[in-house]
Amino acid sequence: MCARICQRGHRPMPLDRTPHALATAVFLASAALVAPVQGQGHDLAIELVEVTARAEPAGGNTLLSETPITRPTHDAGELLRSVTGMTALRRGGRGFDPIIRGQSQSNLNVIANGAYSYGACPGRMDPPSTYVGVDSFDSVSVIKGHRSVIYGAGGSGGTLIFEHLRPELGANGMTGSFTTGYTGNSDLSSVGGDFAVGNDKGYVRVFGAIRESDNYEDGNGDRVASAFESTSAGLVAGIDLQPNTYLEISHEQASEDDVWYAGNGMDAVFADSASTSAKWVQRSMGAIDTLELTAYLSDVDHLMDNYSVRNRSMMPNGAAAPSTSTTWGGRLLATVTTEQAELRSGIDYRANDRSADLYMDMGKDGSYDMLVARMWPAAEQRQAGLFAEIDYRSSPDDTLRLGLRLDQFDSQVREATLSAGMMGSATPIRLYEQFYNTTEIRTDDYGLSAVLGWDRRLDPAHTVSVNLSRSVRTPDSSEQWIARSANGAFWVGNPTLDAEIHQQLDLTLMHESGRLSWNASVFVDEVNDYIERFSEGSADLYRNIDATLFGSELDAALQISERWRARMGIAYTRGHGDNGDLAQIAPLETRLNLDYQQPDWALGLEWVTAQRQNHFDPAVDVDAATPGFGVLHLYGHWNLTGRLLLEAGVENLFDKAYAYHVNAGNLDPFNPEAVRVNEPGRQGWVKLRYAF
Repeated sequence: MCARICQRGHRPMPLDRTPHALATAVFLASAALVAPVQGQGHDLAIELVEVTARAEPAGGNTLLSETPITRPTHDAGELLRSVTGMTALRRGGRGFDPIIRGQSQSNLNVIANGAYSYGACPGRMDPPSTYVGVDSFDSVSVIKGHRSVIYGAGGSGGTLIFEHLRPELGANGMTGSFTTGYTGNSDLSSVGGDFAVGNDKGYVRVFGAIRESDNYEDGNGDRVASAFESTSAGLVAGIDLQPNTYLEISHEQASEDDVWYAGNGMDAVFADSASTSAKWVQRSMGAIDTLELTAYLSDVDHLMDNYSVRNRSMMPNGAAAPSTSTTWGGRLLATVTTEQAELRSGIDYRANDRSADLYMDMGKDGSYDMLVARMWPAAEQRQAGLFAEIDYRSSPDDTLRLGLRLDQFDSQVREATLSAGMMGSATPIRLYEQFYNTTEIRTDDYGLSAVLGWDRRLDPAHTVSVNLSRSVRTPDSSEQWIARSANGAFWVGNPTLDAEIHQQLDLTLMHESGRLSWNASVFVDEVNDYIERFSEGSADLYRNIDATLFGSELDAALQISERWRARMGIAYTRGHGDNGDLAQIAPLETRLNLDYQQPDWALGLEWVTAQRQNHFDPAVDVDAATPGFGVLHLYGHWNLTGRLLLEAGVENLFDKAYAYHVNAGNLDPFNPEAVRVNEPGRQGWVKLRYAF
């Protein structure tokens, strides 16, 4: 029941159970090593690169999920920072916003137990990954770029898939674990449990976690607003109704309270999420091998202000912004398998409703005396899609993929004509007309997406993978409909925006032989109608431009000896548009690990570096180059007994003051003073895990 992270390339074909193309594995664990992943069931090697939070290569090829971690992570976005080519934007101690190859927010699809969800904060205090309980999910799959059409529309930057797997129960029909941990500097304490009971016909699994943190100090000794209280709990139940029929239902709730943000002008009083999903699987239905139906509903309630958590305004008046987000939908997926091909086809639907208002609170007492702005004026988005994708083995060494999908998109706002602001000055439709000369409050569009992939085994040690794709990403609720006017400053979406069209090429070469494994990738993404946020006077606005993103990645691992091994990850991304450099693009980053392991204990060190970033967009990024940095982390574990595991380490050993370039410091129109959010200074941590 430990988190496992998988990086997916081309999805494999379940044709030959003998491993075909060999993939590499890049681990987040202290004992991790890049290793090939063999084809297992429906997973052929070229598709699957597993990156596990607790992973250990066994026999060179098998990944386990019980190996210790290199550092404590309490947010899914923060966890994914350890994947080469990925990073995450920090706002404080919560709300890390994932970025894959320079793309983030609605360019990423985030799916948890088959359910999509969207945060409820216009300032993105709560990206969808915030509500994912990282301790309870068994598998996290990372698909970089657009490699498949079966996971919904968009996803030009990538797709994150969080899954609960059916538990492996012991002889007594039970399994579980209990964890507790502490991190210094921020005085962060955590406790969690994960328990399952059942038999070979069905099971019930319950899990939960509680975390509480104070503010941390950076390497300069300055306090960084990052305190939070977080609780999460969930239940998953599955049953085999018949030998070929399986039903699974899951429900999860998460609550964030009194969350401090250094990178936002307000703090979160609360952020509550509830998500329910159901999955029905029918196997052996004549010509159809598997038919899977998934349905889901996600609700998020959010309240931010500048006076309840801490009094951030010296003025007698406060500001508050309650908001909600509701997402529902489903997917019907049919799979047909032959000796040479696997065909996946189906339909999906996704709907999201968002509302957010900005109030002035005269006495800072929760009275909400005046409606200042209808930031999301009952924004609605609908998407319906039809897709088909085939993997075809043309020879023992070649696998081809072709995927197509057609989507219909609808978007509208229902409260755009309702008055807001002084004498109606902030009525949304008036703002749209003022800045874009339009009174449009409803749009519809169609989008055609495609994937063409080719994987070839060059020799027993080398495999090459080529992927071409076209994907369509429509504007999100903020880019299209946000309508904020307050204190002479504006943040207004553009109803006339066109959808982004991404045309991507990805080339990967993989090697695995003996003690050495590596994979190298280069990619380019030509984007028509890239949605750019820009500043014009006192207004933050949106427009379409043409842009290009490109970069390269390298992962490598070497088994130096029986006890020693080394790992390396390097990633570089550039983004350039009609008006200059694109925002929130990470510089050259490297990650080096050296590990020493005995049967019952292990020690390791990690050296993380980032080059100075001189390429930035002053309208979104902090208006200055970001200094480079290099920090050292130490970690280790000790198996006290067969069931009890102790993990510990020191992050930022030399107490450096540093910040990642991708940063929330200048992203928030609520925040008049943009400052970089520094990472924590030196902090020790310890974690104890008991499993049964």
